[in-house]
Amino acid sequence: MTALSDRAKTFFIDYARLANAALADPPADNTEAIAACFAAYFVGSSPKGVYGASNGEDLRKVIPQGYDNYRAVGATAMNLTGVAVTEIDDLHAMARVRWDFRYRKDGAEGSITFANHYFLTEADGSLKIFAYVTPDEEAAMREHGLM
Repeated sequence: MTALSDRAKTFFIDYARLANAALADPPADNTEAIAACFAAYFVGSSPKGVYGASNGEDLRKVIPQGYDNYRAVGATAMNLTGVAVTEIDDLHAMARVRWDFRYRKDGAEGSITFANHYFLTEADGSLKIFAYVTPDEEAAMREHGLM
């Protein structure tokens, strides 16, 4: 494994720690730390479509709202279960990150497993997410009776 692969794996261990702190009750105020994981501009793709955003005040408003939404459907943890890194060049990598979304709702507990693909750049000296591809999280949550 190369240094970039190692750094990418460490990056996602830290990212998972931030996500779980944001899901805690009470949630950590770590919006700045989560925003710092993203490049100045990034792109996302999901079954809802493709969108892009700047890493600015709008992102800092959306981050806590997103975690509030996860807690509202019963989310208790986002456990990292695997990271497979494919290096693109010396500064870029793609990571397939497997998650175990744990929930508790109406007395029932369970989990939803899924994988996201993240594209990372180290062009400015630290790893940042500049793109990601996600599955249909809402459909999975509906299947589990969370929505």
